[in-house]
Amino acid sequence: MKKIFLLIFLILAIPATSQVTETEEEVTKEIIVEAEMPQSENVQEVPIFKRDTTQHEIHLNILNVLVFGALDVAYERVLTDHSSAGVELFTKVFNKNVGEKGDLSKVYAKDYSITAKFKYFFDDETVARGYYANVFGMFSNGTNETEMDFPDPETGDPVTKEVDMEYTDLAFGIGVGGKFVAKQGFLIDASFGIGRNFFDKYSPDIVILPSIYLGYRF
Repeated sequence: MKKIFLLIFLILAIPATSQVTETEEEVTKEIIVEAEMPQSENVQEVPIFKRDTTQHEIHLNILNVLVFGALDVAYERVLTDHSSAGVELFTKVFNKNVGEKGDLSKVYAKDYSITAKFKYFFDDETVARGYYANVFGMFSNGTNETEMDFPDPETGDPVTKEVDMEYTDLAFGIGVGGKFVAKQGFLIDASFGIGRNFFDKYSPDIVILPSIYLGYRF
């Protein structure tokens, strides 16, 4: 009787054992297949915009060149994803209407200037592109129309006249703008800034900096 029960137990145990063995073999095969799969199929690559890896820019302010006959060039360096710093050089070398009634360059009292800017960009998905705010400091030299009192040669009474007075001053200000960069590296940067001169009594009180820069990031 015991031999019969032992025989029945062996008959029932053999299929169960073979099923466990087959399951272990299947799991082992799945692990090997996953290990052999290339990582590129499991990890999705994020495309990188080429101009997000470059740091240098050169600019030309076409607004000042075409409208006011002034050369205005700039160099800018990308510092972080959200910031950049640059320097701008301005001079009235192309002004052919000096002293004439239609002299548009009189919009700028300065004859030349050097301006340093720091920009902070608000876009989290790009590198130093999109809308930004900036602070600037500007060293300038030029002539500004200033009201001064002179004695009348006949009566001696004071007479107010406008006189062009030379000045050299340092201004500080703020601005806003937007920079848009193409895949090829070409860019447009439009901004408006306003500031104030602080030291020379003959300099203009208010400084205005409109700009439309065309440039290249490399």
